[in-house]
Amino acid sequence: MKITAYIHPRRTYLPCTGSGRHINNTLLGLQSRHSINLELLCSRQWLQEDDKLDIKSPLRDLSLKTFPLPENFTERLWKLAQLPKMDVFISEKTDWLFTPMETYIPVSSCPTAITIYDIQAFEPDLPWSNTRQHRWFRYKWNQWIYKALANCRIVFTISEFSKHRMVELLGAAPDKIVVIGCGVEQQFYEMASANPIQLKKPIDAPYILIIGGLRLKKGGNFVLEVAKLLLDRHSDLQIVVAGESEPKYVEATREFPNVKLLGVVPDSDLPRILRCASSLLFLSHYEGFGIPALEAMAVGTPAVVANRASLPEVVGANGIIVEPEETATIVDTLSQLEENSRLREVYSQRGLDYAKQNTWSRCVDRLEKAFFQYI
Repeated sequence: MKITAYIHPRRTYLPCTGSGRHINNTLLGLQSRHSINLELLCSRQWLQEDDKLDIKSPLRDLSLKTFPLPENFTERLWKLAQLPKMDVFISEKTDWLFTPMETYIPVSSCPTAITIYDIQAFEPDLPWSNTRQHRWFRYKWNQWIYKALANCRIVFTISEFSKHRMVELLGAAPDKIVVIGCGVEQQFYEMASANPIQLKKPIDAPYILIIGGLRLKKGGNFVLEVAKLLLDRHSDLQIVVAGESEPKYVEATREFPNVKLLGVVPDSDLPRILRCASSLLFLSHYEGFGIPALEAMAVGTPAVVANRASLPEVVGANGIIVEPEETATIVDTLSQLEENSRLREVYSQRGLDYAKQNTWSRCVDRLEKAFFQYI
């Protein structure tokens, strides 16, 4: 089967976000399957001097075709006018045109498939849903999302939660939405066997890890409330934050000596830092999946997540689900995981067993099956 995958190369550069990692791992997985002949498509603007993608992209060595128009300009035309048709830029024998991200491409010669990670743009009750910036975000998605849902033969997504919200908020046809899930890289599974005592830690004290930075979307306000109560209780537990934080939270942490901001952490370091943590705290308001929770379970670190969006689905009984406003309960839970080795081992083992069932290979299996089933 011949599949052409349209990509935004910049989203694939390492280190990248969860969606970028999903793109990289699923496309590399498809490329490795004997039944699939995969070719990438992107704007020529992304080619380097050697006519390949930037060295920061893991997709650099995959077969690639380009079109001459700038990416942003072309996508605006696609979404507003459904032009230009892209048939001329894909191989004649292409069976599928696949966009592993939220972009609508008009084409006539083959069926199309799209990946929509979440529909945050249309959620009415998030803390930022009525801001000017978010209303503009929603307006832009309105220009193309309904065309994509109507014209794409398959709509891939990463959780049952996201599928349900597409059906409920946008009237999407449930029979064309395929949930493929997420995985984590092999280095996380390998780190599970390491003894944390022998690993280099970011700080000497016991700590809770936050992934994704301190940001409004990631529940930065909830995290600071936890930090405050830990201080009030004179707890030895510290909070270590991996990822880029919003300026207002960076400023706020000056009042919290028990919070350490690491900034963006190299992908190669994250499994080790996560393995050394007593727990992962993930109080995000909204996630289409929530890969950090799965990463924590894969290394054997208990995951404490907010009862929000997809997170309860992702961890189930294998993690601890909390109401993010209930700071005292959260601090009690985090303290117990640090002090009670038996409790920590229970959730560590549950998480390990569950994470082994959620690999990128399984995600690619679901993709491959759907492409053959819906052709």
